[in-house]
Amino acid sequence: MAYRVRWQLVGRSGQPLDNGCIGEGFCGYGDAVATVVEFLRLYPEVSRCPAESYWLARRSMDADLAVWVWIERHLIEEPTGISSAWRVSDAAADQAPALVCG
Repeated sequence: MAYRVRWQLVGRSGQPLDNGCIGEGFCGYGDAVATVVEFLRLYPEVSRCPAESYWLARRSMDADLAVWVWIERHLIEEPTGISSAWRVSDAAADQAPALVCG
């Protein structure tokens, strides 16, 4: 099983502005979580939305921009060698540490 850490920059209204991946991909969920924790260390305001399985990070409570970060689990490797879709892992999200700064 493989995991990918994704991020999305959003404006105050929640409109997506930019997105990407952190790293190449991770074999273990613990490695993906460690990458998320390291990435979020730069942000003084961090909260977790367990219902949606993402972290929300801001420079301050009144910041106009925020970063959503989540971990996707790779479902199936196709026999052709082409990777199938990535999706957020509900089971993996339940194991994630709750990161709340405030």
